[in-house]
Amino acid sequence: MKIVLIAVGRIKKDYIKTGAAEYVKRIKRYSPVEIVETKEEAAVAAIPTLKILDKEAKRILENIKEGDFIIALGDKSKQYTSAGFAEFINKLSATGKRRICLIVGGAYGLHPSILEGADLILSLSQMTLPHELARLVLLEQVYRAFTILRNEPYSH
Repeated sequence: MKIVLIAVGRIKKDYIKTGAAEYVKRIKRYSPVEIVETKEEAAVAAIPTLKILDKEAKRILENIKEGDFIIALGDKSKQYTSAGFAEFINKLSATGKRRICLIVGGAYGLHPSILEGADLILSLSQMTLPHELARLVLLEQVYRAFTILRNEPYSH
């Protein structure tokens, strides 16, 4: 099963880039992983937020294939413990899905159509996280899930 992280925008902070690259490298020991960064729309006061999100959503959808399992990050949605998320990934893997697409929005989040079309809306925390940091935390949790499933020491 391939993990595809589709994220709006690029990581600008070096310390987050370094951490994300490290977790991608670690995840590759267990599963193929691909990072897709789509263009983030510039915030312009004259352009409504929904219009910005719509443009970003179109670019996200270009990277989703038929049969992908879509997990979109959103607030006020499903939260897992690390062990619970690992079990969810394990069950999903057993279904024969070829790709899991993890979608992280930009500064304004995700268009409602992306959230409505997702198989799961996942919340990493009740707190608001900057989207760059959310990417890093999500990658770490994917890596942690694989170590939990293999009973490796990182998860303890």
